[in-house]
Amino acid sequence: MIGTICLSGGQCGQPWHVQTQSVVDAGLLCAGLPPEQAIALIGRVFGLCRVAHMAASARAMGLALPTVLDHARMQDEVLQDHALALLVTLPVHLNLPPQRERLCRVLQDRQTGQALARELTGSNVSLAHMNAQAFEAWLATGRTENSAFLPRLFNRCQSALAAAGAVVSMPELTSQSVQAWLAHERGQGAPVMAYDASIWPDYAHYPVMQALLGTGEVTPFARLVARLLEFLACLEDQAETIFARVNPFRANMERGVGVARAARGMLVHAVQMHNGLVTDYQILSPTFWHMAENGLFRQAVSRLRSGCAKVSLECVLAALNPCVPVTVELTQHA
Repeated sequence: MIGTICLSGGQCGQPWHVQTQSVVDAGLLCAGLPPEQAIALIGRVFGLCRVAHMAASARAMGLALPTVLDHARMQDEVLQDHALALLVTLPVHLNLPPQRERLCRVLQDRQTGQALARELTGSNVSLAHMNAQAFEAWLATGRTENSAFLPRLFNRCQSALAAAGAVVSMPELTSQSVQAWLAHERGQGAPVMAYDASIWPDYAHYPVMQALLGTGEVTPFARLVARLLEFLACLEDQAETIFARVNPFRANMERGVGVARAARGMLVHAVQMHNGLVTDYQILSPTFWHMAENGLFRQAVSRLRSGCAKVSLECVLAALNPCVPVTVELTQHA
């Protein structure tokens, strides 16, 4: 998705409102182009998750996948997205010093990833496999100023999100969901759009995530922990989970549909061609699904507590992780 999201209201008991602004359908820009020009355009238009977009584009148009679009490059994109959020953006909102030097190490020195993961977490134990008691003990270490950075960060995130609301659960996005949408685009009935296209389904089975589910609803804090697990998996070069669903997902898709794993979840490009030229190009990003009517982002915002602190809102946005900028207007609607 290309554009911006504006959140407004949310004060004095008023609900939050979501609006999209300056939305551009990048697929329309590809109409009339041959495949080679279309994929080049996709590469120029998308700065976020550029490699994932180009990989999905190449697969959709039946082009040979360049070696620069392999899983290692996509993993680097995923790592960069989570690292920037966890080491710089969120700390600033939570009154912690941004970890710019560590960010540079994460992005430039991949050989020391495991050592850096231990330094950041303060633990030699896999967070993903912790039970509820072990994870709470890990969080508790973050209450002191001399503790490792990530438990300090997540201890503050947990406090900021404690009463924020924005709890929402829905079925994960499947190849059948995508096919239903594409059929709808071709005039074969309206599909349901309420699917979770985020990274959450890739991590929901881990013990720590099951412990965080509680009543079965997925909280913003649990979604942030999913980003943490993915960040650590990329950092330690153990990112098999990231791409585990891609091949089964892609195997069930029709010709002309390309799938790739991006930092925000499952990314789909669907292309129709005639006489060697693109006639229709659909880009179904995680944010596309989440911003749809009754989509995950809209439902989460509708359940966001009125009057919640700005820091809580920023943590919710980091958990939902839309692929476009979000502006917030704290106003009271009549």
